[in-house]
Amino acid sequence: MIVWVVRPVPERGAHWVRPGLVAQIGFTEWTRDGMLRPPRFLGLRDDKRPEDVVRERPARG
Repeated sequence: MIVWVVRPVPERGAHWVRPGLVAQIGFTEWTRDGMLRPPRFLGLRDDKRPEDVVRERPARG
């Protein structure tokens, strides 16, 4: 489960909402600039609340 904890610069007229859904995202790797390669939507999770999501760290090995 991936969560971005970056405060974006607000755009004029933007309307912010609270997270209400949790998605499962698959990917092969993180790029050096912190992007996912290639990301793919695996589905929605109903067993986890948005406030319980944490950014997973890759296992070293």
